[in-house]
Amino acid sequence: TVNPDREFQTIHNFGASDAWSIQFVGAYWPEAKQERIADLLFSMEEREDGSPVGIGLSAWRFNIGAGSAAQGEESGINDRWRRAGSFLRPAGSFDPEAQPGQRIFLRRARERGVDQFYAFVNSPPVALTRNGRAHSSGGDSANLAPERYAEYARFLADVVAQVGTADGIEFAYLSPFNEPQWEWQGGQEGSPWQNHEVAAVTREVSAALVEAGLATQIEIPETAQYD
Repeated sequence: TVNPDREFQTIHNFGASDAWSIQFVGAYWPEAKQERIADLLFSMEEREDGSPVGIGLSAWRFNIGAGSAAQGEESGINDRWRRAGSFLRPAGSFDPEAQPGQRIFLRRARERGVDQFYAFVNSPPVALTRNGRAHSSGGDSANLAPERYAEYARFLADVVAQVGTADGIEFAYLSPFNEPQWEWQGGQEGSPWQNHEVAAVTREVSAALVEAGLATQIEIPETAQYD
């Protein structure tokens, strides 16, 4: 028997991530099917018989891609469903129109009442990485040189600001390091991070968010192996 007046645990949200299929659904699928998928993911409405229209996610995670999609087969990631676009072009300029398929679903989530948004990163943009790819060559340290830390931080702040201005999405949290315990030498976008690298980049990201006047908090880190 469920007694809704007695609380034993409170969860922060019920969420999911847009990686990896949403980039294709939002960019290429018919609008009617997009709306149906958005309802299944985000709707809190009920039908006349009381059954739910959707699962009612309250949080949605946005993958800030590294740009391996533009590299195609040269990316070293065989599965195109594990590649992503990027706001940072290969030559280093910022692309404000990037990742349109995923951004469509950010807006559809907001329209259906989702109020918690997270931005996360699997790999720094290929224009900044050590090896020019969105995965590691060695697997024992970040695929980002220390002299690029501040540039990476400014890029993340620019993405958060751009999506906020253009799409009306305020990211509550930003995760610059997704599952840093793995080697990420292929298969998908990803980068390992040592603890001292996480600490150093976190300070740079914090400074960049403050300088940009953004209220987004840093989530440190997205990991599945706490030791």
